[in-house]
Amino acid sequence: METPNTQLPLPPKTDFKILSLDLIDDPEKPMRSDLTPESVQDLVLSIKQVGIIEPLVVKPKGSRFEVIAGHRRLVAAEIAGLAQVPCFVVDATKEQGELLKIHENLYRADVKPSDEAEHFRYLIEQHKLSPVRLAKLINKSETYVSDRLSIFGYPPELRRALDAKEINFSVAKEFAKLEDLPKLREYLKYAVLNGITQSLARQWVQDYTRSKEPAPTAAPFTPAEDPATGKVESLSTCVYCMKPINLKEANVVYIHDDCLREANGRISSPENENNPAQATTVSQNSAS
Repeated sequence: METPNTQLPLPPKTDFKILSLDLIDDPEKPMRSDLTPESVQDLVLSIKQVGIIEPLVVKPKGSRFEVIAGHRRLVAAEIAGLAQVPCFVVDATKEQGELLKIHENLYRADVKPSDEAEHFRYLIEQHKLSPVRLAKLINKSETYVSDRLSIFGYPPELRRALDAKEINFSVAKEFAKLEDLPKLREYLKYAVLNGITQSLARQWVQDYTRSKEPAPTAAPFTPAEDPATGKVESLSTCVYCMKPINLKEANVVYIHDDCLREANGRISSPENENNPAQATTVSQNSAS
């Protein structure tokens, strides 16, 4: 069995430089899938007013440089018409570069969970990082990593709602347990319109799952010998008290739900409290 390397990489050597935008390339594997000129308009306005406050992080790539962290700033700087940008130039390995990229984006609220999951998968497949190693590098639990990777098994509707922040991750995890897609869509629609907690989502899923379980079958008839008489009696189980019942003492009753409720109400009514015989008659007549 392969022993995971849990030792953290050393910080890369870093220099500060002012670089021409013409020398900087987009990241080879961007973490965000929704980066557009429209999505950085607020940052463009900020750059035009005060410039770039936080330098980009880049690594040398031949005679050019590749963005590791600060892809949004690079796009916004190009739109704002800057010729140069401040950069931290790091002599980073591939693993160090990916680690910097993750930490740049991981704690930002606008990163979509599916983008995060996609990047985790890329690191595992392309950089041969185990989930244990990846969790250690990003200072998260193994459960955090496995939960994100499980997104690939979510139905498209659930992924879209999660990425749009219409539901939170804990609710999505509960809904993902539903195998009935129409029912999931029904629950998801309500959750998006009205909001829902994880505990309520879990209760919905559990209740629905139980409702689909086969109804318990009646206990089989069991011949039993009466010790006093030596006779063999046929026994079953009372569906009300769950105690054994001799079939000669059992009744087969067919009754509507509404009729049963009415009968129970009449039995417990005040006029029958002092007349047990009448109460018994009502019960028997209603059940016949």
